[in-house]
Amino acid sequence: MRIGRIFDIDIYVSNYLLLLVVVLLITGHGGNFTAVFFVFFIHEMSHILTARMLKMKVDEIELLPFGGAIKIQSMFELNPRHEILVAAAGPLSNILLILLYFGGIQMGWISSSARSPEFVNYNLLLAGFNLLPALPLDGGRILRAVLARQMGLKRATQIASNMGLLLALILATAGLYGFYYHVFNYSLFVLAGILIYSAGREKRNATYAMLKDITYKKESLLKEGSMPIRNVAVLSNLSLQDVVKKFVPHRYHYIQVLDVQLKELGSLSEGQIVNGLLDHGANAPVGRLLRKG
Repeated sequence: MRIGRIFDIDIYVSNYLLLLVVVLLITGHGGNFTAVFFVFFIHEMSHILTARMLKMKVDEIELLPFGGAIKIQSMFELNPRHEILVAAAGPLSNILLILLYFGGIQMGWISSSARSPEFVNYNLLLAGFNLLPALPLDGGRILRAVLARQMGLKRATQIASNMGLLLALILATAGLYGFYYHVFNYSLFVLAGILIYSAGREKRNATYAMLKDITYKKESLLKEGSMPIRNVAVLSNLSLQDVVKKFVPHRYHYIQVLDVQLKELGSLSEGQIVNGLLDHGANAPVGRLLRKG
């Protein structure tokens, strides 16, 4: 649900967060909502400010129970280093809030009546949970960025998404275990459901993210004037879709095509591979692009 617009950014609240607010009110914990919302707001603003410092245009932000998800129009997936910086900014802001809180106590700026252990706990929980290496959490985005340098964006997204599904299973199992011992923690089931939905969405969008990454390379190359090159050797019978899976972000690829005796048949640029995908389909062997006519 869209709730407004700030700094030319559309603000959305997920249905899961609305559900969590309702549960807090029903269970008598509604008084904590203001502090929780403030912590979430600082967390997400840190993502946005970091993205803008990196010259990225943020289109929208969706608030979730464990933080939020920002949609960036520019080349987010293209440079893994940027994804790491933007993702890490949120948890670091929560750690900074804790340091400022204790610093304020030491300096006498925060009176004893205004002290709130819950404020520290909220920040620790949000920072610690988000640093777990599982999409769609910030730690999962960092994991994806690191893996993408070696195995490409699609495979890295699939692995980080699977980590998110595994985390959801752990949370749900912990919730059932507690329920068996008459300790019911509804938040575990809520978080598990959100992770299943969000991680599944990231996994389904892995191919789209990879194609978007390839599309943005031309724009980036024209803008920056240069880009590192990565050479990849493949057999001539390998399909074009499997060749594209070898592409990693922020590298322009040259493909050396070999026969079964590992004799070089020729070379192709990344642009030729992409054009071949459009002309011949994803299942065409890469060697077909070397044939005349």
